[in-house]
Amino acid sequence: MKSYQGSLVLEAPPQVTWQFVTDPEKIGACMPDVVGYSVLDSEHLMAKVRVGVGPIRAVFEMAIALVGNVAEGRARMEVQGTGMGNGIQMISEMSIEPKSESADQTLLQWSADVAVSGPLATLGGRVLENQVKKTTEKVFENIRQGIASSLAR
Repeated sequence: MKSYQGSLVLEAPPQVTWQFVTDPEKIGACMPDVVGYSVLDSEHLMAKVRVGVGPIRAVFEMAIALVGNVAEGRARMEVQGTGMGNGIQMISEMSIEPKSESADQTLLQWSADVAVSGPLATLGGRVLENQVKKTTEKVFENIRQGIASSLAR
């Protein structure tokens, strides 16, 4: 399992950020290379996502669960995916707090533990690691862009 982390300063109040990252409809739209998704309930969605590393390409079926504790300012996203004999699991923790200088900004700190199995995992090395890192970071960049565009409306 590989671990990644990062942080974003969002030009949005913490409550707006919280509502966004715990909304399955909005998170579904933030998945990189999403083919389609359907919201199952207020905490779960299913998504089809195109995944490609080197010569291996597949569409993964992803089950995504969103769990949040607003009192603690923490949210968790659990992703389980399969496609063409491959598997992926991601558990991401997010901390959402006001940026000290401004109530209109939020500091979102995130960490993600990602495990890949199957033929994709046999590629190993830097090719797989770089792709997983790039995709994980893209999820959070898409969240940043999604929040910005929702406030612009």
